[in-house]
Amino acid sequence: MKELDKLIGLPLDSSQGKSNVVPVCGDDGVGKSSLVRTVYNHYVANNRGMFNMFVWVNVSHPFNLMAFSQSLLLDMHLEPPYSGRIYRDAFQAEYDAIKLCKEVLKEHQCLVVVAGLQSKNDWDMINNELVSAGTYANCIIVITTEESVATHCAASSGRVCNVKPLDAAVALDLFRKVFPFGSSLNENMIEQAKPLLSKCDGVPKRIIALASYLGPLANRPRETQERERKRLNDNFKHEVTMAKCDNFLSIFTSISSSFDACPHLLKKCIFYLSIFPENKMIRKRHLVRRWIAEGYSKGIGSCSLENDAEKLFNKIAELGMIQQAQQPITETDVIRKVSWQVNCLILEYIISWQTEEKVLLPLEVSVLEGKCSLTTGRVGQHLGIRKCWEGDEFMFNSMDFSRLRSLTVFENWKPFFISEKMRVLRVLDLEGTPNIKNGDLDQIGDMIPRLKFLSLRRCTPISQLPDSMGELRQLQTLDIRYTKIITLPKSIINLRKLQYIRAGETTPGPEEMNEEPYRPRRTRILHTLLSYSPKSSRRGSPTCHGIKAPKGIGRLTNLHTLGVVYANIAGGESILRELSYLTQLRKLIVSGINGNNSWGLFNISWHALTNLTSLSMGLTKGSDKHLLQFLELPEKLQRLKLYGHVAKLPKHIGRLDNLTKLTLQMTTLFTMEDIQELGKLKRLHTLRLRFVVTDNDNSGEIKFCAKVDGSSTRVSSTAPAFFDELNTLEIACRSSIHVSFLDQMIKLEQLKVDCSYGLSLDFTGLEHLISLNQVVLKGSPSDGCDCDAFKEALKQKLAQHPKQPPLKQEQKFRPGQ
Repeated sequence: MKELDKLIGLPLDSSQGKSNVVPVCGDDGVGKSSLVRTVYNHYVANNRGMFNMFVWVNVSHPFNLMAFSQSLLLDMHLEPPYSGRIYRDAFQAEYDAIKLCKEVLKEHQCLVVVAGLQSKNDWDMINNELVSAGTYANCIIVITTEESVATHCAASSGRVCNVKPLDAAVALDLFRKVFPFGSSLNENMIEQAKPLLSKCDGVPKRIIALASYLGPLANRPRETQERERKRLNDNFKHEVTMAKCDNFLSIFTSISSSFDACPHLLKKCIFYLSIFPENKMIRKRHLVRRWIAEGYSKGIGSCSLENDAEKLFNKIAELGMIQQAQQPITETDVIRKVSWQVNCLILEYIISWQTEEKVLLPLEVSVLEGKCSLTTGRVGQHLGIRKCWEGDEFMFNSMDFSRLRSLTVFENWKPFFISEKMRVLRVLDLEGTPNIKNGDLDQIGDMIPRLKFLSLRRCTPISQLPDSMGELRQLQTLDIRYTKIITLPKSIINLRKLQYIRAGETTPGPEEMNEEPYRPRRTRILHTLLSYSPKSSRRGSPTCHGIKAPKGIGRLTNLHTLGVVYANIAGGESILRELSYLTQLRKLIVSGINGNNSWGLFNISWHALTNLTSLSMGLTKGSDKHLLQFLELPEKLQRLKLYGHVAKLPKHIGRLDNLTKLTLQMTTLFTMEDIQELGKLKRLHTLRLRFVVTDNDNSGEIKFCAKVDGSSTRVSSTAPAFFDELNTLEIACRSSIHVSFLDQMIKLEQLKVDCSYGLSLDFTGLEHLISLNQVVLKGSPSDGCDCDAFKEALKQKLAQHPKQPPLKQEQKFRPGQ
């Protein structure tokens, strides 16, 4: 309520339109309308002079602008001279109703709530015909379930009020409060209800419905309670529907309506989600690559297969059938902030639909768990084997795999899971199986020759790929990140359909950092192993930062994603030169660049890589500090990451007009010339800076200003651009530095400070960041840092900002947390 109230009173500037538009979005049942109604009634009852007219209107479907305008007029309760005209003129023609609405919105200070908006096109009609005719004194609150629609309506992302589901503790508290028989609700019943409560996904409407359903059971015998809870837990949708619980029936009716309206291909993608267990974290890229292998994506015209699959994913997310997880995925050294989970109710709905329907299934998913065995022996098109499955080899071999297209194993691997009967298998997903061994995959090329997707991600015991990999001529995706594999087999150059290779880690290796490695012997072991022949390299090694690519890698001309390629080896220069032949590359990650192999980097024909949009390069500690200074980078780059021993920026980096994201890990502080060059980047949206200063003087200053003398240039609209599109700035530094903002970065909304390196930063000039919405402290402070003192000092400075942006802490999750 405080956030929404603040957004309603937020001033606008001329670049953000004539009326303050505040979209409120969130899942169905999360409480958007209740929240807005409470704030709306507060303004009506306690008018503070901001508004003299209040209107609440629901959007009809299909949308009709005349009907919408008439509804607005009816709810306005106008005084003369307008009141008499409404019934005389407003309903005679569409033009009259719209014209009268424009007059009222122009002459009054209005608080208008537009509820139930579903389409961007509907909003464009409302905005163009009505909202744009209003004044700065008006505020339009838009309620929608679609986040993309909310973002479309808002003048900036900072003006969107996103109503999130309740976390577990608050959801439990709500369940206690609304339980009909509060006196009978003991702790034992609470513990038994928690599995059901988790299926409500923190949505208040569902929690209230669950409490009303379980309430009457509280005074029944314990055996009856346990039986009913088990039935409800086993098949949530079916049991609740049969029980005729009105609240739940409305929820499932909404789900069914959304599902029925989906085209057939989208239904297949939704059913595909039932492969994954409840609460399983899913990465968007992972699912997209699987769908491409399944043939669900159709690249048409300029739309690539990957873009088309992403559109399918985004549509499912917009429908609320898959949602962002509350906690990030944690894997090895990397934190992925955006992870997804299947909506629990959607999962229940899919499972019950599969049970009830036998003919019209979009696709068939089989799951092995517990003591489960498929009585018919027939496996569907997709098979998921859960960690808890207790079956044996005899039971597994008795199944019919003739139609099986995907096999997904969750953690508990057994060697007999790969069978010669899986001749049409397209997807083999073994991600995160800790007990798989090198020899288990030796015959993979002979057994499943049609394989298109192979993921061994986080299969930590794996240190080699078999030579039979060369027989997988249809393979498109190979993901071996966070394994011990440091060398690709020579036979991989036969896989001419490969599009995607990911290996190694994304964090800098110890030889690329100016600090002691976490494991002192790691670098020496890595170089020793890389000097061995491929056969001897199979003895295993620690996880390395990249892989040794075989000679001939340039023949894989369909590759669009390749990384991490480790260049600090014998022959590394020639490997870098071969990259020029990969003209379809869109993403490239190279590590281990130094003076010995840098000629290979300069000999890459960057002009030939016309599709390259993302580039990441890691320099080793012994690199020449001028190594990158004269490097000509591809003009179409959208994302660039330079890390390791980076002392000088590429000389003409300011000419990359398409660059939107830039990550720099520097061993020296920026000069004023560096700041000016970066400020020229016309489309730069996100800038991440890491300073690991190695000079004796571990202090300094960074001035964000567009002139060498430190003065501001933003005095007129004709002044040169200076970070004009920058939205997010992230800074981390081990040294004591002072950061000052002397120019108005007019679109900077978020400032992030990474605490992992320490809290040696001091900021001045924050008031110049006129669009700043929040400051975020990321990670956990290093030892010896006075975090409380830093936070308090920063809060005092933010209190002097015109918008008083909040200070938030974002914890860094690590393995085991």
